[in-house]
Amino acid sequence: MDKSFLDAVTKILNEFALTKFSAQVLELKGPIQEGLSYRWRLISTRYKEVTVLLVTKKLFLGKVTAASFEVYGLEERKKLGPTLQELQSFLGKAELAAIR
Repeated sequence: MDKSFLDAVTKILNEFALTKFSAQVLELKGPIQEGLSYRWRLISTRYKEVTVLLVTKKLFLGKVTAASFEVYGLEERKKLGPTLQELQSFLGKAELAAIR
């Protein structure tokens, strides 16, 4: 997987965290490689954990490419297309769920 793509996802998640979370109670972990997929976790003491999974696929004799994003921990589980713009747009409208 292209490192610049993973860095761009991390940057988008950092921007999301800065606008939605209090800086004192946040931790961003990732990207963590799990097989061909990559996982980022936003951890807070006030909100449910938000997990973003980048699902990838490997074409025959080709390199690994992004297939889709899956977002967990917001209003509902959401499957998005593989583009950075789609992820950024969704996170811009997303609302956090408080821990009960």
